[in-house]
Order: sequence, then structure tokens, then C-alpha cells
Amino acid sequence: MGFDFDAISNKFNGKIDSFLDSLSNNPSALGIAVSGGSDSLSLLYLINSWPNKRNLKIIVLTVDHNLRDGSSDEASYVGKLCKNLGLKHKTLLWAREDLKGNLSANAREARYFLMQKSLPSSALLITGHTLDDQAETFLMRLRRGSGVDGLSSMAERSYLSFGGDDIMIFRPLLKFERQTLRDVLNFHEVKWLEDPTNSDDSFERVRVRKLLTSFAELGLDKTKISKTASLMQSAKTALNHFAVDWYEKFGSCMYGDIIFDFEEFSNLPLDIKRRLLAAAQQWVSSQKYRPRLSQIDALLDSINEKTAFSGSGTICYFHDKSIKITRELNSCVNEVEAANGLIFDNRWELSTSANCTEFTVKCLGENGLNFLDANVRKEIPYKTIIALPALFKDSALIDFPFLNPQSKFSFNFCKQPFDQFLLDH
Repeated sequence: MGFDFDAISNKFNGKIDSFLDSLSNNPSALGIAVSGGSDSLSLLYLINSWPNKRNLKIIVLTVDHNLRDGSSDEASYVGKLCKNLGLKHKTLLWAREDLKGNLSANAREARYFLMQKSLPSSALLITGHTLDDQAETFLMRLRRGSGVDGLSSMAERSYLSFGGDDIMIFRPLLKFERQTLRDVLNFHEVKWLEDPTNSDDSFERVRVRKLLTSFAELGLDKTKISKTASLMQSAKTALNHFAVDWYEKFGSCMYGDIIFDFEEFSNLPLDIKRRLLAAAQQWVSSQKYRPRLSQIDALLDSINEKTAFSGSGTICYFHDKSIKITRELNSCVNEVEAANGLIFDNRWELSTSANCTEFTVKCLGENGLNFLDANVRKEIPYKTIIALPALFKDSALIDFPFLNPQSKFSFNFCKQPFDQFLLDH
């Protein structure tokens, strides 16, 4: 029996259309991540066969990491294929500097950063992650002792944040096996490029990929592993909804702080405590990834002991029978020139009709606090107030709008609401 491309294409088209139907607004464009490997090239040809009834702009993106010989030729190959298909293509070069830490992790972060910056605002990034990737990721995280969130592996929809801007990622191929996608390319008589690192046992993913063959002989194949990952994803979603329900009853946000009622928080199940604290630290600090479990457990210990704790660019402290998670002063951005519409620290938008060309914006800090009336400044807790933005001229405080009702300036909080962040991440 021959390969039925139309059946695969129809399945893919249904995935794309149903996902777009679930969005409140059409994305401004679809970015298609294509490297030249079989998975992403199959994505390219499936997208090309998609009817695109919304007439969305499609931009194919290839990141040249310049980590090995021939990488530029591979990007050119993708560009030629796109030209033949009539699709717009961009090659993005990673101009890396001094690298520290894990090379693969740095390359992954650079890849997503470059793609986000090359797409218009509110664009959707589509990647070619497959069922095989899902199974491999599950086993890698199982080896590290991950819990529900880690073992849920990759969701069809997720978000990454760079510089305060979120980009939505959609993975329509998570139910497709790699061999099926290679059959798509064989059908179109298109060659794919093999990354030499795919046979390098020094990479964890390569070793796990080889183990999958042995597991399949025991009846533990990638389809079953992927199904377990999907069940974990459902459990994660349910736990996040529970956390949101609790937050809406006993939590709040004020001055950009996340606030939990201490007594109610103390009675929560351990997993929900961890979930709320991890999300709060990530949300307040605008970091791309959740803090490590070891840090969250250390934070829980400090809460039990009612002592302050700093981590991930935040400080957790106690005030008026509540747990407050606020921005850490030393982790905030340095001063920047004031301007209407300025976004400070990925959290606060300056709004004014006044001339502010001679002013700068920075955290109030200890020096700015000394300019405020001692009685007035007590309206906001110390650890919170010193990390809030203010306007300065040189070292002199010009205005602190949070405590000045007559101010010509205002700082408006501009982050996604915490409860929605909990659900989306």
C-alpha cells in the first residue's frame, strides 16, 4: 500500500485550523522554524499544502548557529527550497560572543530569541517537534527526577519570554512519528540534511534515542511514552487551575507584588505551594524559565520560619500576615532615559504628556526614599517601595508618582495578569 500524503496533510491541516480557531485573534504572521532536518522540512512542505484560508503571512526562519562547517550551506539549501515553493525565507545568524555554560542550552535560547526578534509582534512561531522528540524529552526529564510539570514535556502551545515580550509557540507535529514525516519528504522527492551531532553519543538526547529501541522491545515504545507525557500535561493543567482558583480567593497583586495570605497558604498541598511560588518568582522577575525545585523548597523553608528569602531576582518577605514576593532592587535594570511609553524593568510603562527629556527612570532605592516624607513613605512596605520606579534628575528625586496624586507622570503595570500567567505557563 502506497503512502497516503493526502491523509497526512488533512490531519495536519485540521491541527492548524482548529488551533487558529481557538485563538481570540488571528496572529500577525506565522513563523515556521526550519533547520534542514527531516522534521522541520516536513513541516515546511505540510505548511505549503495547507489552504491558509485566513491568508496569513508565512515567514520561514532558519537559524545558522555557525557551530560547524557547512551550516551556512544548509541554510542556503532551505532558502532554495522556499524559493521554489514561493515562500518567504530568512536566515538568522547567531553572532555569539563568549559562551558560558551549556552550549546546547545557549544555542536553543539564541535560536528562539533570534526568531522572535525577526517576527512582527503577535506572530505565532510553529516548530517541527515530533512524537519522537516528546518521548526523548520525557525520558531525559525522568532521568533527572522531574515531577508532573517536567514529565508533561512539550505542550502543543507554550510561551517563551524575551525582554518582557512573550512569543507563542505551536507544535502541530507532536502526534506524528518521525518516519511518517520522512515519508512526506520522500513523497515530494526532497532530501533532508542529517546533523552529524545526531550520531554523537556525547549528547544525552542521542543516547536516549538509542535506548528507545531497547525499550520498544519491552513494549515501552515512544507512542506509549508520549501518551504518558500527554496525561502528565493534563494533570499539570488541572493543578494550574486549582492554583488559580486558590489565588483568586486568597491572593492578590499590589504594586507589582504577588501577595498570599499566610494562614491559607500554609494549609495548601505541597505541590500547589511550589506551583504558586515558582510562578510568582518567574512572573515578578520576568525570567524565561521557572526556578529550580531546590530553590523553591528553600523558599518554602524560609516561609515556614518566617524569614526573608531572595532568589531569581525576587525577595519574599512577610508583612501584615501576608507573604509578599516583590522585585529585588539589585536585580532591576539600571537607569534609563525617561520618555512617554517607556517600559521599565519589563513591568512598568511610563505615561506622561509632560516634557521629561532631562529625567531618567530608575528604582527609588534608599537614596530616593530619603527624599520622601517619612510618614508618607510608610504607606508602601520598605522592600517593595525601594524597587518601584521613580523619576530622577541626576541624583535628585523629581517625582514618585505612586505617592503623589497630583503627579503629571504615572507608571502603569503592564504585565499579563498573574492568574492568566499561571494557566499559560
